[in-house]
Amino acid sequence: MTDLQTIPILLTPSVAETCVFAESLGFDVETLGGYAVLRGHGIEIHYSHTDRPEACKETSCYIRGGGILELHATLKARGAARLSDITKRDWGMTEFYLHDPHGNLLKFGMSSDALPVGFDAPNWES
Repeated sequence: MTDLQTIPILLTPSVAETCVFAESLGFDVETLGGYAVLRGHGIEIHYSHTDRPEACKETSCYIRGGGILELHATLKARGAARLSDITKRDWGMTEFYLHDPHGNLLKFGMSSDALPVGFDAPNWES
């Protein structure tokens, strides 16, 4: 079987604002009317225009892989607003979160077992 790929499609009330946000984080952006394709940092995310901006605050996507530590450092260096710290979670994942300008939650995670030797992150406390 050929490898499959999942690409989330999130909603945005302003494709233009989403593109500015994405470009500031180092993504290449392609727009097609009310649709945007973001590529960079080894991931691809799509955005589609919505007339219901409240829907953005109720959606998220999870991006999983070993490159999240480097990605977090890159996003932090680029001054990403609404970027969480990296945290070890009770469920065996080490994660960070990023909200886009309209409230979509981008969750990034990797297995805590795969962390490099010597890497330390605080444990999440419920």
